[in-house]
Amino acid sequence: MTYRFILRVILVCSFFLSNLGKTQNYDLTNPTDQKLLGISFIDNLNEAKPITAISSAELSEEDAYKIADYYVEEQLKIRGTIAGYKIGTFAQGEYDNGPVDGLSGPITAVMFSEGIHESGAHISVECCNMSFVEADFGAVVGSNAINNAKSDLEILAALSGFIPFIEMPDIIQPYEGRTNVGGIATNYDFKNAIIGDLIEAEVTTEWIERLNSFSFTMTNETGELLAEGKIEDAYEPLYRVRNIRDRLLKRGRILKTGDILSLGNMGAIRPLKENLYFDASARPIFQGNIATVNYINLAPSGHATVSVVIDRSDN
Repeated sequence: MTYRFILRVILVCSFFLSNLGKTQNYDLTNPTDQKLLGISFIDNLNEAKPITAISSAELSEEDAYKIADYYVEEQLKIRGTIAGYKIGTFAQGEYDNGPVDGLSGPITAVMFSEGIHESGAHISVECCNMSFVEADFGAVVGSNAINNAKSDLEILAALSGFIPFIEMPDIIQPYEGRTNVGGIATNYDFKNAIIGDLIEAEVTTEWIERLNSFSFTMTNETGELLAEGKIEDAYEPLYRVRNIRDRLLKRGRILKTGDILSLGNMGAIRPLKENLYFDASARPIFQGNIATVNYINLAPSGHATVSVVIDRSDN
């Protein structure tokens, strides 16, 4: 019997013992029950434990966002103000021909000011049910004109610029039974993000080319290369900005000056601890105490980085 198998049995059993009955008594189409469920997720977030799995057969995309709104409302009582939004679960053109797996478009979620940290911030290895260091990329809204911008150059003109960005979410969906609608309901698992200095962009086609062609590395404090990649293999940043804007407008959320937009994983995720969520051969555990994401050929100065310090209990 392998260690990994034993770990899986322990985690699955503890999940059912601690969460049994949490959702089966809720009518997920009823506003009162939606609110109760959304509020209940605060306990999971605070105690770093998974929710009960929510079947995609039980929950529509529309109702999932309603639950998320109640969860967000509850978090705003303790996690500051809305600092911006994140987007994910899609590739360019994926939804052009209609819904995919019951989703009408990519998932969006709210980020909170108390979860946004400056480069060099400390995050505990025990912060979450399941977290990881993700090489991300961000944009900052410069004016409300972004809500009506049409061309890529107009979108670029409505941004203050771009920021190095590490996301460290907390996946509070269980290992077994995770769904996209469950991710919507749990506000796409936002917990912490670490940001670098603003990189101002010029409103030119040359800058659009720069945005679509830079590369990145992830290293630890010893300089060990943990991951590398190119934005062109992940996504086009302005395409992501356009989509997050469009998805939010459909839900009645208007972008405002200063909003931070998390555009998603560029291609590197390193879990903090051994886990059942990811294949360790593809996404190995982060080794080290400081993770740094370096952005190459993006900033005119040639230097753009963001770092996070992982606090370990044995240090």
